[in-house]
Amino acid sequence: MIRLTVLTFLALALIQQAKAAGVAQGPGGPLRTAYTHVRTQVDGDVARTVVTQVFVNDLDSPVEATYGFPLPEDATVSGFAEWRDGRRVEAAATAKDVAEKAYAAAVDRGERAALVSAEGDRFRMSLLALPGRAARRVELTYVQTLPALGGERTFVFPADREGQAPTLLDLEVQVEGDRPVLSAEAPNQPDALVVETARAGRAVRLSRSAKGLARDLVVRWREPAAPLDLAARAVAVPGEPGIFEARFAFNAEPVGEARAPRDVVVVLDTSLSMAGAPLRRASQAARAVLDGLDPMDRFELVLFGDDAAALGDGWMDASAANRAVAHEALKGLRAKGRSDLQAALDLAAKRLRDSSDGVLVLLTDGQPTAGEGPDPYALSVDLAAFARTRVVLGHFNYPGRDQALRALFADMTHRFVPDGPAGEAVADELARLAVAPVIEGLAVEVEGDVRQVHGDLPGRLPLGGHVRLVGRLDGPATVVVRGWLHGAPIERSVALETPWDDGRGDRGLAVEWARLRVADLSAEWQALDGEDPARDALANAIKDLGTRYSLATRFTSYVLTDSLAPDRIKPGDPEIRVHAPRSAERVFALLPWGEVVECAWAEDEGLWLGRFLVPRGTPDGLYRARIFVVTQGTSAHRGTLYFRVDSKPPPFTVEVDLSEGNPLSGDLLLVRAWPTEPRLGEAGTDRIDRDPLDLRRVVVQLGADRFELSQVGDAEVWEAWIPVDVGPGEHRLRMVAEDWARNTAVTDVTLEVE
Repeated sequence: MIRLTVLTFLALALIQQAKAAGVAQGPGGPLRTAYTHVRTQVDGDVARTVVTQVFVNDLDSPVEATYGFPLPEDATVSGFAEWRDGRRVEAAATAKDVAEKAYAAAVDRGERAALVSAEGDRFRMSLLALPGRAARRVELTYVQTLPALGGERTFVFPADREGQAPTLLDLEVQVEGDRPVLSAEAPNQPDALVVETARAGRAVRLSRSAKGLARDLVVRWREPAAPLDLAARAVAVPGEPGIFEARFAFNAEPVGEARAPRDVVVVLDTSLSMAGAPLRRASQAARAVLDGLDPMDRFELVLFGDDAAALGDGWMDASAANRAVAHEALKGLRAKGRSDLQAALDLAAKRLRDSSDGVLVLLTDGQPTAGEGPDPYALSVDLAAFARTRVVLGHFNYPGRDQALRALFADMTHRFVPDGPAGEAVADELARLAVAPVIEGLAVEVEGDVRQVHGDLPGRLPLGGHVRLVGRLDGPATVVVRGWLHGAPIERSVALETPWDDGRGDRGLAVEWARLRVADLSAEWQALDGEDPARDALANAIKDLGTRYSLATRFTSYVLTDSLAPDRIKPGDPEIRVHAPRSAERVFALLPWGEVVECAWAEDEGLWLGRFLVPRGTPDGLYRARIFVVTQGTSAHRGTLYFRVDSKPPPFTVEVDLSEGNPLSGDLLLVRAWPTEPRLGEAGTDRIDRDPLDLRRVVVQLGADRFELSQVGDAEVWEAWIPVDVGPGEHRLRMVAEDWARNTAVTDVTLEVE
């Protein structure tokens, strides 16, 4: 009988403390994390993160574990995989009923299978229990949209402040886009390496041993940006309509007009959940907001915990004396009690009801836990009182728990405030947003051959805000933005050309469009009556999107069977070959970074075979693995095997078919390519063999034209017929091979054309 355990991806509202990566929790505590690797690829506004982790059961008996991972705000899971016997098994997204049947059938056949389903805001997975002294490797992929302020963007990966640090930790954030990256920094990690990459991008890399993240990893970078910045791009999707993205950002005042007076209410959370650094940073942000006011402005300060209290009996002029009184009230604050957010919002509404141009600055971790109603998490606010109010949220809990606030204030400006030096800059940013000008009557139109356009479009856009639309593009189109700033009309427009393939794929926009469409269709589905037949059509549309784009939705699940997918982690999976007797009870290897590799008897080779992952951050060099053989319950050290880590791509061989002589202009030429075979150890001995390179694609360039080669079946050979569209003479034929880690190997061949 197959033993099963449940793995649950705990969602934002269920995580008590942010974790830097997933934690496998067993009955006796968390399993040891031997390796955590995080790779984030940012292209424009879209960030795709792949988290790979290796957990080790150091006990002799099997352990059933619960795996929790804190998904960032506005993130969608787009893939999950695990490794079995050293090979990657990828989950397939399909309709829930289909996934459940496939899972049940696999279990009935005695196969290893797993089921991942989305239920509300959590993910649930059933996997085999982890055997004694064994390791399990999992991979989670999620995508998210990054906010922007002016030409500045920020990516945050949360620190693990409670869990056990992994033996090895590798993080890499690579930033690229249509605009050059002017600068990049990781202010919370002085030991992070920032380097320039191709296409004027930046990469931030961080590697640590037996030491996790004490502070959030915050990567902040700047790009060129106009005061009123309208940009658009379109990408080709093979076999489908193109995808376009349009963004309009209010980055700076285009004119130097004086702003109108503001009424600002600062609401500060002092409940126990804000204890420590969050309350200190929130107080700093409140002081910065007050110091940014002019004497013509008015303000109120509201502090709330078990109850809420206002500083004054009414509006206070933002004079130096009144601001000093507020500063005194912010000194020595102590976090205590529960959080009556409802009472605080009621006080703010009382002040802002009659204000013609009000601003609510809310500094909280978004956890209402006290109130007079039966459900303290349910907020009931007189929205009419905030009709002319702009809401700025400084959020001090990551991942966010601000769903209730987002439901109340649809046009809210949101900023997560990280810990460490990175949070100080965000606190100052909140002060600027509190007195920011606003574009009124904002309208964004996409004129042309477009459809299925998704994205939020507020009627008012404050300084620092942005609007983003993603949709289908079948032909040329124009994006037009109109509005009013300081009573004067503004208008911007940009043309969208028919999408073309620039060789970089869809750059994440296809999944981004599918995510936004799923969100809008889900909102429509929820709004309909349960008996409305239109719900079935919406459900089918969501199922189709989840299946095609591998997204976790309310109607799709992931199912894993014994189907194998290529290992996409460089340097790959080396193979351990041990010539121990078949009668041995167990053969395993102990790796330098603490992972235990179980070997299995390979009947075709007559030996024990095991595979393992070399962590990406492992420096090149010579390493050793200790081999153990268990016979009659006794574990014996068989010996030590040495292996060399070499992260450089191996060379490739290029063959041009010249059997008919030198080609003529206009001929078709057959080009083949294959990786040079790695040297294997001596047959019949215990050894560790290097894994062949896992290729993603091979491209050949001749003249100005590029041609992509196709893999021949499952072989390591790639080939294509390419046209010789160059004149007579000597030409260079360049082959570029790229693996799944985006490492490339280049080979040049001289070609004589007659």
